[in-house]
Amino acid sequence: MSSSASFPSDHDNGPAVNGVTWSFLIIAVVSVILRCYVRIFMIKSFGYDDILIVVTLGVLIAGDVVISNMVSAGMGRHLEYLPNPTYSALQILKWNSIYQILNVSGALLTKISIGLFLLRLKRTRKFTIAVWGVLTPLFITTVILCFVVGLQCIPLRALWTPTIKGHCISNKTPLNVSYVQSAFAILADLFLTVSPIVILWKVQISLRKKLGICALMSLGLMATIANALRNAFIPNLTASDETYTIVPIVLVADLEFSLGTIAACMPTLMPLFKGNGNNSSYNKMSGMTPTVGSGRGRNTIPSRNQYSFTDATHTSRQSTESEIPLKSMNQGNQITMSKSFAVEHSAA
Repeated sequence: MSSSASFPSDHDNGPAVNGVTWSFLIIAVVSVILRCYVRIFMIKSFGYDDILIVVTLGVLIAGDVVISNMVSAGMGRHLEYLPNPTYSALQILKWNSIYQILNVSGALLTKISIGLFLLRLKRTRKFTIAVWGVLTPLFITTVILCFVVGLQCIPLRALWTPTIKGHCISNKTPLNVSYVQSAFAILADLFLTVSPIVILWKVQISLRKKLGICALMSLGLMATIANALRNAFIPNLTASDETYTIVPIVLVADLEFSLGTIAACMPTLMPLFKGNGNNSSYNKMSGMTPTVGSGRGRNTIPSRNQYSFTDATHTSRQSTESEIPLKSMNQGNQITMSKSFAVEHSAA
């Protein structure tokens, strides 16, 4: 009785892991595709933050493929039920080493992309210093962690190939570096999640829409929670039944990565939800504050009767919003400028 009670049942979490990871991957793919559509075709403002998020999606796909290989090797089942426990454990160790590098580097790219997006919204000197002040230590610790994981054995194959003799460091070293890197990642997540909410809260839109934006941006906080949980599960990497106990840490690490990618795309999708006509508030939330008369986002050909201004707030009496660019004016039309002076045009 006592021996059977202590002996776990042959439970397989592998299919559930694949289901969760690939479901969130589909959502991330759709989010990135919609982001690219908005930036390329709607506001015509495809930038470095968009390039990074596309690269990040590629890393996320590669990471989920690695997770599927881990499941095929036996991850999710108790070690004693696997046909060849030693071989399975070593294969999972190999794939997990690769996944750790993909996961932390991909999550770093996501945060840098969000940082570049925030600098589109608010490019003041103090805010720029704050953004890079948060991201720089995360970048340094992430690079260190990748090197520690990639060089924990020389050659690295000695880690999962017993027949190869190599020089390996203690398995606790990568775990300790992971704690440090994760701490900076949590700090960056909090800053990058709260900052856009504070910035976009000042945009002139309804309270209902503001609350909706905050709800979407809360995905970043969920990624932060997943990162914190990853720290709690890190000791599972050294457990004896590692093929089964590794599941929670892999799952929360992938959720952190996926949710971060999805959250990075949410603010850029605002133009999809605007009504007919121009709406500068939605353009600002998407990362583009158009300059009146700049011509970006419209196919306009300047003519001698068209005038461009940078700070216009009102057009003629019939217009309720500023237009890009201001069109030709008939005699008697008047334009009120933000600096409290007027420009008149009379027929020649």
